[in-house]
Amino acid sequence: MDNAENERPPADPYGRHHPTQGFAAFQQTPPASVQGGPGWLTASPPPRRRRGPLVIAMIIGVVVALGIGFVVGLVLTDDGDDSAAVTPMANTNQAPPPGQPVNAPAAAQGGDAAPGGGSAFDLRKGAVFVQSNSQHGNEVVALARNEDGRLSEVGRYDTGGVGTGSFQDSANGVVLGTANGEASPQHNIDNPQLLFVPNAGSNSITVFRVAADSLQLVETVPSGGETPVSLTVNRGLLYVLNSGELDDRLILNRPPDDATDFLDNCTHGEPPTVTGFRVTEAGDLTQIENSTRPLSGGQGSGCSQVSFTQDGEQLVVTERVASLPTKTPQKGAIVTFDVTPDGMLGAKQVMDPAGIGPFGFAFTKDGTLVVSEQDHSNPGKSTTSSYTIREDGTLKAISKAVPNMGTDNCWVVITNDSRMAFTSNAFGGGTVSSYAVDENGALTLLHASATAEPGKDPNDDKLTDGTTDMALSRDSQYLYQLNSNLGMVQVFRTNSDGRLTHVEDQKVFDGPGVDTTGQLAPFGIAAF
Repeated sequence: MDNAENERPPADPYGRHHPTQGFAAFQQTPPASVQGGPGWLTASPPPRRRRGPLVIAMIIGVVVALGIGFVVGLVLTDDGDDSAAVTPMANTNQAPPPGQPVNAPAAAQGGDAAPGGGSAFDLRKGAVFVQSNSQHGNEVVALARNEDGRLSEVGRYDTGGVGTGSFQDSANGVVLGTANGEASPQHNIDNPQLLFVPNAGSNSITVFRVAADSLQLVETVPSGGETPVSLTVNRGLLYVLNSGELDDRLILNRPPDDATDFLDNCTHGEPPTVTGFRVTEAGDLTQIENSTRPLSGGQGSGCSQVSFTQDGEQLVVTERVASLPTKTPQKGAIVTFDVTPDGMLGAKQVMDPAGIGPFGFAFTKDGTLVVSEQDHSNPGKSTTSSYTIREDGTLKAISKAVPNMGTDNCWVVITNDSRMAFTSNAFGGGTVSSYAVDENGALTLLHASATAEPGKDPNDDKLTDGTTDMALSRDSQYLYQLNSNLGMVQVFRTNSDGRLTHVEDQKVFDGPGVDTTGQLAPFGIAAF
């Protein structure tokens, strides 16, 4: 790999005003007009007959009609009272019975009902999805996104599998999109039809179809390996990263005191691998025979994320602690595979990264690879690097190990205009850092702590330890940050200068955190 330094930082690290590629705000479609029934023809009056019998018959008819109308009115009134008891959109933390999804029937908290009844929200127009990773039964929580970025819980949906009960130290743990690409976390399409979820504790993958007001289970299939933790979809293919990890712990002591208290994932058990599946438009998965491939093969792995490039022609995998021959011990590795026309993986490239501990990554629209670097053995030394991916799968460094002063820099997202990246640091108080990305893919740190005033002091922000995975809304106007320790999604509005404005905290999961159990469970988040 050519590790050429970027020698030309932009004079203005952000340039002009940040033009997020917004979508038109969702407008609730008004109910269709109720059309009147067909007009009734009025018959001509009958010929006059003797008035006595006619009057008597009319009186009897009127009495009978009034009686029938009175009875019908009582029935209709009773039915109307029963149907008026509408259950509001769920906003609790109670899980459904195993195997039974909860569908939200109507308006969210506060009565945000659409005209004419029904929900004012549509998961296909704006939503956030997170998984519990519970060892008692994995579930996905669907949260509808309002126009101001705030969230309302729609429902909880059993995956048919189980989690591990411990954080899996991975990225791309929940993927939203279609068989042809990802709407989140990688933004290469704009179509949220399907949701793909790994069940790390039962070695399976679940697919849901996204409806307006619920998730509909498509199927749950074996993942082709041990402990699936990361997924990616593109061009009718799904590849899963099976970590092979058999030790479910993340943190060895509670609370953790230093970097040695953490268990490196993908280091105790089977070697990590990637396995391919074909995906139909309906979301059905079929494993590709003989598609399983090992990663670097270096000592340990710390495998973290698998993702297709934007064009689907390369598959990229990061390993945080792999030790390569003749390379720095435990510096990690970045692995690429060619994707062949039949969906199999071709030539493999294993490369030393620019920084230490490559973890999460994302792509700009022109294919620049931006990688967060953890280096958790050195608190406060987190970095981020950017690369060009050559046609043969090798990497050329653009910006090498740009520091952000955080600890455990693990996840990264890029705005739709490809001009700004956010990375999250899980520990050391928890921070989100922002970077400017120039037209050549070079990185410049904007704010070490983007949620703080004035973007520097991590003691003056809304975050804390456990700041893990994150996702951007489809218009890049809102960032959704998962805190796996608190079981919470924190909502921030993105600003043109790289700072983040706190909007709300949404409690999603109840349960003990790192201080009592030594573990964190939830991982994976996708937004639209």
